[in-house]
Amino acid sequence: MLSRRDYIWNFTVDSLDYAFFSLAMSFGSITTLLPLLAQKLGASNVEIGLIPAIAYLGWSLPALWGARVSERLERKLPFILKATLFERLPYLGMAITCFFFASSSPLFALYLVFIFLGISTFAMGFIGPIWIEMIGKVIHPGRWGLYFAFGNGIGALMSIWGSRIAERLLLVYPFAQNFGYCFLFSSVAMVVSYALLALTREEKAMVYPSSTGYLRSLFTMLREDRNFSQFLVARTLIALGVMGGAFYTVYLLSHFRIPDALVARYNAVLLASQALSNFFWGPLGDREGHKVVLLIGAITMVVSNLFALFAQSIWLFFVAFSFLGLNYSALSVGGMAILLDFAPPEKRSVYLGWGSFFAGFPAFLSPLLGGKIADFFGYTTVFWVAFGINVAGFLWLLFGVREPRVFDER
Repeated sequence: MLSRRDYIWNFTVDSLDYAFFSLAMSFGSITTLLPLLAQKLGASNVEIGLIPAIAYLGWSLPALWGARVSERLERKLPFILKATLFERLPYLGMAITCFFFASSSPLFALYLVFIFLGISTFAMGFIGPIWIEMIGKVIHPGRWGLYFAFGNGIGALMSIWGSRIAERLLLVYPFAQNFGYCFLFSSVAMVVSYALLALTREEKAMVYPSSTGYLRSLFTMLREDRNFSQFLVARTLIALGVMGGAFYTVYLLSHFRIPDALVARYNAVLLASQALSNFFWGPLGDREGHKVVLLIGAITMVVSNLFALFAQSIWLFFVAFSFLGLNYSALSVGGMAILLDFAPPEKRSVYLGWGSFFAGFPAFLSPLLGGKIADFFGYTTVFWVAFGINVAGFLWLLFGVREPRVFDER
């Protein structure tokens, strides 16, 4: 058994690992910087929509495979330390692409960026259930929400500083060296994160390998746990609702013709709202249940869509991005912690795998759909569709799902 000192140690090093990983991701944000890079490389609306689509597909589909692997691991950390190289090294590949290919062969560079993004996000999705299950072991159960909040919050605060660096790089260096340096900074932060992750203290645990197939395990889980099945419907709708936020940056670039450096400022506002709210979501979820966090997160996305719809100036979009940041942090904290609340220990891998899949796979489809809607009807229609889906997700979560800590149908 881990001692109190071990729990404190793990909370510290794993929170810092989470924070530096978040800093690394801020230098290659799929919401702001990567869409800007894609546009500079000549990408169409559908190709720009591929950025979040690839990310969400990577974060969701491989989770099913990762959950199966996790079932057979007595200790998760040694496996994670090997597999995580595939989610970290691609950012160095993006840096090399920007330095050597972006200016001379923009189309080739664009496809290379897509490939590296795919490798990284698919590795993240595969590792996700294994990592969350490890966190469930090495962090005290009463501090799960606080852990996700603290790691994500410190990471967002650091990422504000990272966004300022990115803004400076975009201004000082010519295209595409400026993006190359952004990805280089990301790679350095990934190295620090990896070193901290390796310091985690983990003991062996019982393994519960499932003898059933994926689809059978899903149908069994949905039949036996009606509350979780309702949650998956709500989570699917909320995941589809990211459609609007995926096109904020592109809409601003095309409609208002903002300067490139302003994109980094929008990213800083996005990260600032994440940072400040994270420290609220964690204690709230640990005290009142993580469903409350997700409900508030769904509302913030609705509000963000409304500001995007009715903003008449670039300055009101700072508000839209701030509410988008609130949504991201609520889903990051509450979305992962509530899966640990739902899952019984002997079925934790299955719950984490399917929960991650339903949280991410619909979000893979929504940017592609949004790109087509934008081509035919414009960005305003995309924001209206996203608004409707987010309202439906909020209502389903509110009336269809009960807090798993106080309700259990199993």
